[in-house]
Amino acid sequence: MIRFCPVTRACLRPLCALKVHPAQRDFVAPSAVTIAQQAYEPGSTILGIWEGDTAVGLMSMIHFGLPEAAPDPDSGICPDMFYLWRLIIDKNHQGKGHGQAALRHFLDLARVSGQRRAALSVVDAPASALPLYQRHGFDRTGHVSNDEVLLARAL
Repeated sequence: MIRFCPVTRACLRPLCALKVHPAQRDFVAPSAVTIAQQAYEPGSTILGIWEGDTAVGLMSMIHFGLPEAAPDPDSGICPDMFYLWRLIIDKNHQGKGHGQAALRHFLDLARVSGQRRAALSVVDAPASALPLYQRHGFDRTGHVSNDEVLLARAL
């Protein structure tokens, strides 16, 4: 059974040890970098993704509706968005439905946040998660920033 838990000292090492498939290394920052950056990203939350006692992934979100969370003006992100900042599924646990479960959980959290839209950005290249996000109703907004396309969907 998949569960989502806040990052704590007790679970830090297994979450920092997550590794994406080599073909995906240029698409997402390492989990340890994401955990470190969270301290400097107002409005962000990080959840570890676990199957039993095994860390299988990490998910980071930013609630841009909060006063302290101002989106970068060049990002295309708007204050009415609940943003999936990073989604990492360990290379040994991909293809088992963990990414889909994480995306469903993200959308549930986005709905509860009171925001009007869910958003994320993704590299448009082979082996990226773009098809997964499109299957879950995310559409291109037309904005590209740092070689990533911004996708959004209504909640």
